[in-house]
Amino acid sequence: MNKTFVISGCAAGIVAGVVLLALVGLTSGPVAREMPKVDCTQCHSCQTPTAENPCLEMCPRVSQVNVSGRHDVSEAPKILVLNSLVNQYGAVHFNHKLHAEMAGMNQGCATCHHYSPDGRISPCRECHGGEGNPTNLGQPGLKGAFHRQCISCHREWRHDTDCRICHMPLEGKDTNPGSLVDSTDIIGISHVRLSEPEKKVYFTSYSRKPVVTFFHQEHTELFNLRCVDCHAKENCSGCHDIEKPVRAAKTEAEVHAVCSGCHANDRCETCHDSREKPAFAHASTGWPLNQYHARLECRGCHPTGKRITRLKAECIACHGSWNAQNFSHAVTGLQLDDIHAEADCTDCHLERRYEAKPDCSTCHDDGRTSDQAPPGVYIKTRG
Repeated sequence: MNKTFVISGCAAGIVAGVVLLALVGLTSGPVAREMPKVDCTQCHSCQTPTAENPCLEMCPRVSQVNVSGRHDVSEAPKILVLNSLVNQYGAVHFNHKLHAEMAGMNQGCATCHHYSPDGRISPCRECHGGEGNPTNLGQPGLKGAFHRQCISCHREWRHDTDCRICHMPLEGKDTNPGSLVDSTDIIGISHVRLSEPEKKVYFTSYSRKPVVTFFHQEHTELFNLRCVDCHAKENCSGCHDIEKPVRAAKTEAEVHAVCSGCHANDRCETCHDSREKPAFAHASTGWPLNQYHARLECRGCHPTGKRITRLKAECIACHGSWNAQNFSHAVTGLQLDDIHAEADCTDCHLERRYEAKPDCSTCHDDGRTSDQAPPGVYIKTRG
């Protein structure tokens, strides 16, 4: 019994195409290259992005390399003229100084100049030249790098990514002059300088000790913390959003995440109390400062560039090179007599334990102490 199969025109076309591809494959190999594997989550936070809701993440980075050395906003040029697209638009007058000031709330220069391995601020075109690498989302061309760098913040804060916000149309190509943004308005934007509070008192949900007293100036002036050390990964939209209400405060988890960088091993009572805490006093560490140490800045004893932590209490930890020739004993308030001035430090301070009372038994066997028989004369020192 013969059977007849009826194939529609569309299906017939598909079958013919499959047969043709098979025949081509037998003679010349595959005609289509394998598409590169791309992790969509680099750019999108949802599984099914759409044109209406692209759910874009912040621009992915190949490497977050902080700029070597410390840079200040005062070093930044005020205005940069970006003219790589002058055949399509007028030059972009970019307020570099303003953006550098805002970047201080994030990662500083590295917020934009994310790859500067040799310590200098590299121009973008060194890595993002031409059309870029289409198989590497982390290294787009110059046009893509500029737009990906700028659009995320403009979209989040202004909810407006119209080209005219940055690009001045070329003469004769402006179809809607009324919508053009005056570049002088963009250049002139400046944030009012925020005053630094001396302290802030928070009332938390911790029932036993709900009060947290935070001395802001103490952290910046005494402990030399920068704004970015606490206000990391923040941007304008954290306080400003033209469509959404401003979020009043961080969550409990977010607050603890900010403080735990320095207080990870501290007890809750370090910050929490039932009433306001007084400002920091060095005596609270168990080491009251004498008149000489009290004159020093914190970094005079605590290494620069490192988090301030508890030091060893032994004087030799910092003063291991003291000897009778380079140390004037009079600064302690005791002027040594001629006999003791010739002695070595270790004759009285056994094992160089200067923080302990001197031991007279090395030379004297009559049981005397430095209190009973001082090795010199006590004098008034400069307060």
